[in-house]
Amino acid sequence: MVLKVKEEKLELRYVPLNQAQLWDDNPKRHDIDALVRSIQLHGFGDPPKYDSSLGGLVYGNGRTEALERMREQGMDPPRGIAKLDDGQWAVPVIFGVDAESKAAAVAFAIDHNMTNMLGGKLGFTDLLAVWDEEGLQKVLADVPDAGDLLASLDTEDVASLLSGPDFDPVAADDQSRLDEKKPITCPECGAEFVQEK
Repeated sequence: MVLKVKEEKLELRYVPLNQAQLWDDNPKRHDIDALVRSIQLHGFGDPPKYDSSLGGLVYGNGRTEALERMREQGMDPPRGIAKLDDGQWAVPVIFGVDAESKAAAVAFAIDHNMTNMLGGKLGFTDLLAVWDEEGLQKVLADVPDAGDLLASLDTEDVASLLSGPDFDPVAADDQSRLDEKKPITCPECGAEFVQEK
């Protein structure tokens, strides 16, 4: 039996910076000053990705905003950024392998930012600190199927997040699976331990 595999490839294209479509509802917080400094030091080596299901950049919104600020402030284009004949900057953008739905694109956008932090000893509330909480709640409420497609948060975490605008950590006996990994520091000796359920 021969299986037919749909070949999907990623493609890197340089597009004018002013045409790099940001995701308008992106709830991720960014430290633009730190991003500018990092790009100045290291160049631009982490291209954003466009997803047609989302109609904007599924990741790389902050880096793109940092480039816009650099250009507006009259800085020279960093390594990795092309300067067009008309003086505009061109940014490398990844295209292809789009999500199958807007819900899948939203879930991927959240996961892309969350999964790189899950290997640490951060709890649920720590992870939420990188998000505009009300913006994240709105995105998940507007695209409710996205919550079921998340790899970084389970259904209880999403339900807790959506429960209200002022998220309160769950009670100790009903902890998030992410908070279970977070070490507790003994106030007397300073030793760290993980609380068993």
